[in-house]
Amino acid sequence: MSSEHLLTIHGTVSIRERLALAPGAVATVKLVDTTGEVLAAIALEAPRIPLEFALDVDPYFVGDASKLLIWAALRSDDGVWGTTELVPVDATSTDVPLTRVDT
Repeated sequence: MSSEHLLTIHGTVSIRERLALAPGAVATVKLVDTTGEVLAAIALEAPRIPLEFALDVDPYFVGDASKLLIWAALRSDDGVWGTTELVPVDATSTDVPLTRVDT
C-alpha cells in the first residue's frame, strides 16, 4: 500500500525529569484501539527527550479514529519510563508524557 493511503499519527514522547540519556536508549510507541489491538508500532533510538515519532497505519483497520490511543515506554541504562494510562490521540500532534517505572 502506498504511503498516500496511510493515516499518519504524529507525536512527542516526553518526561518531566531533566536528564541526559545514556547511549542506547530506546523508545517504543504503540498505536492501539479501545480493545487493546495494536494497529502500529515503532521502536526508535532516543538520543534525547523529547523525542518526536510518527506512526503509519492503514485506515481500513482504524474504524473510529477518535478512539485511537498511544502507549509508550523508554528504556535506557538510566531506567525505565512508561505511560501510566493510555493517551488519546490528538488530531494534530499527541504529547505522550512518561513516568519513571520502578524495576
